[in-house]
Amino acid sequence: MTTSPTPSSHLSSDLVTLDKNAIVAFASRFDPQPYHLDADAAAQSIFGGLCASGWHIAALATRLVSETLLQSGHPFVEMIAVSQLNWSRPTFVNEQISVRIALGASLSESPIPGTRAQTLQVDICNGDGAVVASMSATAAISVEPTPGAPQ
Repeated sequence: MTTSPTPSSHLSSDLVTLDKNAIVAFASRFDPQPYHLDADAAAQSIFGGLCASGWHIAALATRLVSETLLQSGHPFVEMIAVSQLNWSRPTFVNEQISVRIALGASLSESPIPGTRAQTLQVDICNGDGAVVASMSATAAISVEPTPGAPQ
């Protein structure tokens, strides 16, 4: 069963700043490419400067999506699928990112008991509003409202 999106079907998150230490720490553990680890090597790379791993951006976007859904009265439980993820430009040291979420279909069937599946189209934007990545995803949303959350 599919239901319509809520009237507030477009949501925006707060901004998060990517500092050099966070970029290098993430890349050291999960994506040790020279352009994520070393400013000199990054300057000589195709990116022209130290930039965040795309996986770092995806992880931060997931966090921002969950926080934004919760703050907007959608009791997020977890991300259950990402059907598409594209990176369109690098994110450099001291740049900011945020997410813009378009709520799609709300499905009554979910693989997690007590939840419904909510389809999402997410644009991950830099501080200037330019899209740096995008993803199509499905989140598990509790069917029980979160106490104290906006309705």
